[in-house]
Amino acid sequence: MLSNNSNVQNASNSHPLGATSRDSLDVNLSEYFVKVKRRWKPALAVFLLTLGVTGGLSLLQQETYQAQGKLLFRQRSAGAIGDIGEQAGTLQTILNDQTPLSTQIQVLESEPVIQQVIDRQKLTDEEGEPISPEDFRQKLTTGVVGGTDVVEIAYKHPNPKAAAEIVNTLMDVYIQTQIRGNQSEPAAAREFLDRELPTVEAKVKNAELEISAFRTENGIVDLAEEKKGLVANLGELNQQISTTGAELQGMQAQGAALQSQLGLSLNQAVAANQLGSYPEVQSILEQLTQTESDLSKERQRFNEQHPSVISLNEKKNDLTQQLRGLIAANVGEGVNVSQGLLQNDNGNKENQLEKFISLKIEELSLQRQVASLYESQQKYLQRAKNLPQLEKQERELVRTAEAAGKTYETLLNSLQEAQLAENNQSGNADVVEYASVPEKGRSGRTPLLGMGLLLGALLANLSIILLEMQDRSIQSLAEIKKKFPYKTVGITPLEPPSYQGRIVTRDEPDSFSSEVYRMIQANLKFLTSDKPPRVILVTSSVPEEGKSTVVANLAAAISQLGRNVLLVDGDLRRSCQHILWGVDNTQGLKDILTNNQSPIAVIKQPMPKLSLLTSGRVESNPLALLDSPEMSDFMGRSRREYDLILIDAPPLPVTADVLTLSKLVDGILFVTRPGVVEQESADLAQEVLATTGQKVLGMVVNGVKSDDFDRYSYHGRYGKKYFSQGNAQQKGSNNLQKNQNLSNISEGNNSKGNVSRAKL
Repeated sequence: MLSNNSNVQNASNSHPLGATSRDSLDVNLSEYFVKVKRRWKPALAVFLLTLGVTGGLSLLQQETYQAQGKLLFRQRSAGAIGDIGEQAGTLQTILNDQTPLSTQIQVLESEPVIQQVIDRQKLTDEEGEPISPEDFRQKLTTGVVGGTDVVEIAYKHPNPKAAAEIVNTLMDVYIQTQIRGNQSEPAAAREFLDRELPTVEAKVKNAELEISAFRTENGIVDLAEEKKGLVANLGELNQQISTTGAELQGMQAQGAALQSQLGLSLNQAVAANQLGSYPEVQSILEQLTQTESDLSKERQRFNEQHPSVISLNEKKNDLTQQLRGLIAANVGEGVNVSQGLLQNDNGNKENQLEKFISLKIEELSLQRQVASLYESQQKYLQRAKNLPQLEKQERELVRTAEAAGKTYETLLNSLQEAQLAENNQSGNADVVEYASVPEKGRSGRTPLLGMGLLLGALLANLSIILLEMQDRSIQSLAEIKKKFPYKTVGITPLEPPSYQGRIVTRDEPDSFSSEVYRMIQANLKFLTSDKPPRVILVTSSVPEEGKSTVVANLAAAISQLGRNVLLVDGDLRRSCQHILWGVDNTQGLKDILTNNQSPIAVIKQPMPKLSLLTSGRVESNPLALLDSPEMSDFMGRSRREYDLILIDAPPLPVTADVLTLSKLVDGILFVTRPGVVEQESADLAQEVLATTGQKVLGMVVNGVKSDDFDRYSYHGRYGKKYFSQGNAQQKGSNNLQKNQNLSNISEGNNSKGNVSRAKL
């Protein structure tokens, strides 16, 4: 199972980016459809309810009629004296992103105009009260006919005749209002100019003050002279940077050469220099020197096979290994430091390590100097970079002041012209087409039904999301794998209710479910092939995840392979192994720990090679039993007697038993089950597992539904088919053997009859 997963992972790593994105999309769609499958009933109910409500509302829709009329806008001049008089009868706007027609449409839809239409037509609601301008606007539609100066006006009403009359009245009221507005336009312009002149005059003064404040804030006296000073200062800084940089490069070259000679980094050199001052190191070096001297003398007297030479060689090698160990511990693994660098010359000459460290210190000092010079350079460059912007801002402020002055002069001239043109205006809108009585109406039921379909789909998906957010349990195998960072060593299928809690590896050793547990033990062996664990603790996040059934079947599967297995029920609070195996629980682990009972008298043998130790009857304080010296002694003795020990422990967050038992085991096997464990329990379980400090050998996902099992497990997809075919062949073989046996019996009976007849 693990090999298949690793192959899939390697294959995915070799895929291009497009394939990876496509796989991610497939996974996301698959997860989405799984959630829809889980929540389809409430989602369908929400969808049908929304569709039913919109369908009911569509039946209540009343048929309405829409009447349309058209207004033409054009330029007109009143022939008045002055520019303002000439513009009094024309259409103009202030903002560049608007058109004159859009402005007039806003006037047409204004409350004063609409209120006059309501009053003239006596428009009322169902209760007989006058409708509000806002209700009127909801039924009113205005727009510019493309490429023309014509505005189209439309109004919806259940009465076609009333719709036409309302549109015609609205156009008449607007034209009258527009004419009255044009007649008062020059007077309004004069009043406006009277109000604006003091404001513009104040703007002129403010602009002049802003120029003065800007120069003071930015320290500007003469920007041209400041440019010259910046150029000179930058030249001096560049010279200093060049000189200091050359010194730094020389220092770096010396340091690099010495570092290449030593083969050490700065941190390693410091560590090696400190190591050379250790008395232990000096003692080893002195012993090495003495040993080499003695060895040289002995070699002159004897050959290499002489015991004295061999002894000195062994002493030399031992001292060398001690020195290398100290170097590896203090300087670094695999670092080679010569003995000459570690010897202390009592200050007679400068050590190469100290010289290298001094060079590095000087190099750091020069680097700081260069950095400081660069910082000063950047300040000058930043000021030089800001000068064009400051010049630009200064020019803009000057232009603003000049523009304000020109505006002030223009307003003075316009005020005189407005006073001359107050009575020379006229209207600029005509009715092109009055509204006629419409013949056909609309109900709007189809758009409402379409909106109901879209809204129903949206609310159905929203209900799925909300239900999934409220459900904190981890439902699928994919979510389990994403939540827990442990290797999956096995996936067991969800058994029917009648099969749950059954030891299938004992009852049906040739079944597909039994093979799943054999794959679990094979994966555990593969994961820990260098040093297989002798004692494994099996636990879960919460109760009801099926860990006891998993460990019982796993123990049976391993014992069937010929290994001596001890299954210990370590859940002293809610023990259930005796129920699974159908054995007596009168005596068990508790009696071994408290009554000095012999394990041989307590341990059951439900299967060959499998020993079962139940919990016994524990009345109180089970944690004290598990944390006792007797428990440690029993586990130590059991290690020598059995090939593998499996401990069925309580769930992780429930008690402190797992933390106590984890000190006695070689690894932990974690069992989890979709639909049972929740997000918070999963987080807490991971925290507790990390607290134990034990290695998590892997994770068994128990009780996986058929769809998930077939999707994520190679064995689920092909194993069932393989085993079903194998069982069919085995059944046929058994029937054939049975027929042959019957034939042999028949032949034997016939032969016996012949013998009897012969005897007779």
